[in-house]
Amino acid sequence: MVYLDKFELMDEEGNPEFVQKIKRAYSADDRFPLGFFPAKGLKQLDFETVTIFYGGNGSGKSTLLNLIALKFGFLRHASAALSRSFLTYSDACNARHGKSLPPGSSMLTSEDVFKNIFSAREKNLDIDERKDLEEEFFDYGSFDYQFEGFENAHLVSKNLAKQRYVEKKAGIKQRQFSNGESAMQFFKSEIQPKTLYLLDEPENSMSPKFQLDLKTLLENKARYDGCQFIIATHSPFILAIADAKVYNLDAKPVTVEKWYNLKNIRAYYDFFTKYHDLFNLGDYDSGTGKFKKRK
Repeated sequence: MVYLDKFELMDEEGNPEFVQKIKRAYSADDRFPLGFFPAKGLKQLDFETVTIFYGGNGSGKSTLLNLIALKFGFLRHASAALSRSFLTYSDACNARHGKSLPPGSSMLTSEDVFKNIFSAREKNLDIDERKDLEEEFFDYGSFDYQFEGFENAHLVSKNLAKQRYVEKKAGIKQRQFSNGESAMQFFKSEIQPKTLYLLDEPENSMSPKFQLDLKTLLENKARYDGCQFIIATHSPFILAIADAKVYNLDAKPVTVEKWYNLKNIRAYYDFFTKYHDLFNLGDYDSGTGKFKKRK
């Protein structure tokens, strides 16, 4: 499903007066992204169900997502450090979409994932601290079994009573997952059907296995749940999402390319091709010092 069809960056050549207005109003450090995209020959973005911005650090991937997010007032969890003229620049951009973009459309960043992970850890640490206090209160206070709801007080051991009392007062800790598992849970809970999402390097904190899991999740959400994704990434796994349109922001002018033709992705291919024979040896058995053929 395509909700956002097109995004036209501010026409700097056609609006010299507006450009001068920005230059007069803001210092050189606060004018970004003025002049950045014309130098890349990028004027317009045309979107598919899945569109990907690929490029190295400083290529403009996140900048484009932030311009779109500001243009439509998308919800976002993490704040962004933007120049003072960023909103002015965003307002001068044009976009084409349906009657209205889906409610709940938002921008999800790697910072959101980390914040979610750290929030769970902080809650558990807080529970640990409160447990210590409640256990001390239980040990040295006067505990009223009947008041706490133990109908058969004579059958309740002191240890069990203490455990239930502390859990009731301090709370129960959340189960701790790895960063990759936590990230997958975050995206599964956040991504809703028939919605447009801007994803800024969602693969951060994920191992290759979880990046592949995320690739599958996004493909299914796009194919079966009517979602549209605009993604900034340099992960080869996310780039390989089926039928994704890939903008190469490292190219001048910016080009649309197949993911497997991108320079850095070809570097992966060349590296593993070089060691192709090692992968065909099988699994190394440290006990025998030999390779076993895979079944």
